[in-house]
Amino acid sequence: MSTPEPPQSQGAPSLSVPAQRLSAMNSAHSSEASLHRVKNQPGYNTPIFKGKEEQRALVENDVAAKGFIPRELIGNEVNWFYTNLGIDDTYFQNESREVISDHIIALFAAKIMAYTKHDPSKLVIDLERIDENGNGATFIHTSAPGLTTTEGPGSVCESRIDELFLNNSTPSKAFRLETFRSTGSISATASQQLRCYFVTKCNFPSKPAAVQGQKTDIRSVSDSAFLDRATKNTLDIYQQVLWNVESRHGPVIEVFEVEGTRERRLVIGYKMGGTSNFFSALSNLYHFYSLYSARKYVEQFSNGITIISLYLNPLPNSNAPPIEHSIFQVMREASLLFCLPDNPFFLPKSLGSHAVQEATYAYCGWVFAQHFCNRLGPAYLQLKNVLNENDPAHAEVLNDIKRRFREETFTRESIAQTIHAHPDLARALQYL
Repeated sequence: MSTPEPPQSQGAPSLSVPAQRLSAMNSAHSSEASLHRVKNQPGYNTPIFKGKEEQRALVENDVAAKGFIPRELIGNEVNWFYTNLGIDDTYFQNESREVISDHIIALFAAKIMAYTKHDPSKLVIDLERIDENGNGATFIHTSAPGLTTTEGPGSVCESRIDELFLNNSTPSKAFRLETFRSTGSISATASQQLRCYFVTKCNFPSKPAAVQGQKTDIRSVSDSAFLDRATKNTLDIYQQVLWNVESRHGPVIEVFEVEGTRERRLVIGYKMGGTSNFFSALSNLYHFYSLYSARKYVEQFSNGITIISLYLNPLPNSNAPPIEHSIFQVMREASLLFCLPDNPFFLPKSLGSHAVQEATYAYCGWVFAQHFCNRLGPAYLQLKNVLNENDPAHAEVLNDIKRRFREETFTRESIAQTIHAHPDLARALQYL
């Protein structure tokens, strides 16, 4: 391994790959052949909002004018929000001062609510703004690393983003997503962190895509905001993934090891419309293996291709397998998720929950059982031969028995409940 370069102070580390490694990518997404080593360099340029200090002064005046926070506390609350919370400048650049002042007040109110409950862990933040003109959205909520939120609006945030912005992406209407975890805590007395999601409508080039030798130039099909943010190294990575997606029907999945760290990057490319609810399902997947994401990106391209990039790290003091091993399981199971993202047996990590492979066997067993357990069977046929179907009374009895056999003996719901109640059976199916 070569000596890693010092991490940069701005931006996220990059997906930098030597040219010879780029040409050797084979997208064998179920094998370790797809692990590439990358340098620890910025991959997205973090925007520097030059008007931030001027905006802060205006926001402080707005907060004071609204009268909800005592005047002597306003300066500290605004300063913490702008400086200590660790929110990317993307937020301050995109939002109006009216929205920012409302969010500061909401954060202060949440602190008061947690204080009245005498429990700092009850400090919960759930903020959102969906542009009324359909140009994007901002979501901010408290998020513990490596855990899927199961209560409150934050528990459905990513699934809503899937439904509202990602599932129905087309070259004529697509949205890019950038999400990151705040580097600071909510307050001096509470350790919770925030996860921020920024959804923006893509602005693609008006000119036709540049194609050379049946290969599309990524710059000719990219959103302008993506081109402004992405470094050349990231463009090189995405270019190769885009070419691989163009040449196949299924997803292309690559893993990158970041030099000098335990971080792994999972980059997934696929054709728009090839799956649904995939982004939110991926979170459940890496959480299952006690991993958390520092940053996540969903990039859209006007030639009908989507690329997702996840920056994954292991949870400290976890009993889970090391990321050096679990990342390959995540890689394999991402392929299963792509085919079956709405599997009802793959739930947020909890006691008795299944890995993706186990959940897939459970799903297959569930569907298989429905085909056979709902059959009426020989007993019904014998009864039918004894009774006279032309007799209204007999026909009513037969129909009632038929209905009860089909609806009350083994329904979809009852079979699913049985599988949920016996997770060990699904695990056994995997090894038959």
